[in-house]
Amino acid sequence: MEEELDLEEGRRLAAAKAFAHRHRFLLATLAVAVVVGAVAGWGYQRYQRTQHLEASAHYQDGLKALSEGRVGDARQAFKGVVADYPGTSYAGMARVLRARLLHDDGSSQAALDVLEPLVTGKQGPTEARHFAVEEAARIRWGRGDPEAALATLDAIAKSAYQPSFFQLRGDLLAAAGRPEDARSAYRRALEQPGAESLRSGLKARIDRLPGPAKPEGGA
Repeated sequence: MEEELDLEEGRRLAAAKAFAHRHRFLLATLAVAVVVGAVAGWGYQRYQRTQHLEASAHYQDGLKALSEGRVGDARQAFKGVVADYPGTSYAGMARVLRARLLHDDGSSQAALDVLEPLVTGKQGPTEARHFAVEEAARIRWGRGDPEAALATLDAIAKSAYQPSFFQLRGDLLAAAGRPEDARSAYRRALEQPGAESLRSGLKARIDRLPGPAKPEGGA
């Protein structure tokens, strides 16, 4: 189980890095535009592009600090992105990572407060909202309330696409004493694109569930 938790933490950090990687072409375009500056509404657009470039740099600094174990530096970097660059796409993922660090420090309510604008859909891109909802559900589960965590996941249930969502849903259903529903959720996770890295852990979870296994294909 400890090995599965280590793999999950590694996957979550990898997802944060992948977010930055997916935005690299946008950032390259923005960098050129900042230098050239020959666009309509030059002043404001230049300001927006500069904000995105600076937010990216601070976000990357936070990821680097986190991967090197410099938690204090990571905390400050993500806090700065949220406070100083709220209109950028990086602010959403910085909120998720800042909340994770707050929760690790024992400040679960502060972490939920940081995530709230994303969870409710008031701020941030859709991708960041999905990560935020999962993070909020994990925090509520950690506080001993799997049913509240399941209710949190319901916010994105209709649009969920990440295998981690269905894995977490399965974990919560298992914790709530609903093994057959948990089994179905784990199977949904296995069906999602990108589930390969979670496959062995998901199969182990299914094997640990009590009761007879249903035929595959349940939802």
